[in-house]
Amino acid sequence: MTTDRDSDHLDGGAPSPSAPSGGTEFEGAVEFAQALHRVMGTAADESARRLCWCDADFEAWPLGEVGWLSMLTRWARVGGRELVMVANDYEAVARRHPRFAAWRRDWAHMVGCWVPDETCASALPTLWIDSGGQALRVFDRDRWRGRAGFDRVDRQRGREDFDAVLQRAAPGFPAVTLGL
Repeated sequence: MTTDRDSDHLDGGAPSPSAPSGGTEFEGAVEFAQALHRVMGTAADESARRLCWCDADFEAWPLGEVGWLSMLTRWARVGGRELVMVANDYEAVARRHPRFAAWRRDWAHMVGCWVPDETCASALPTLWIDSGGQALRVFDRDRWRGRAGFDRVDRQRGREDFDAVLQRAAPGFPAVTLGL
């Protein structure tokens, strides 16, 4: 896993030939989850090197679904993969997605979980960016309205937004909690 957050580049190369340009609009929690499944499937099929996810609490993401974890595991089994997550609160992840929390423990060597500082916490975007050129962003969280597969300029803007938050974040959501 990369530890130098400031110097790591999300791209890892040019977008894949099948990476969508323009975008597919979605509205509502169901369409949001479907869009996430599509981008996860493409990332797994095309072996995107790095996945970057950002959300306040990941509560509406399908992280604990068996099909999701199957795609994520298929993606993770290829060497050199990295998943970077940023959230204000990982308690919702552990509570709502216990299968994902167990998966995260098993794959802790390639999963980085971060919590933004207070200056970024209130305006945390809901965002997916991967090194294969895919992007997904929710513009209206109340209605789960957004777009997947931005054009090049929007993908770059998403990368910049993610990197800005990550630069002011600290590790969070430990894989194993030690107790006395």
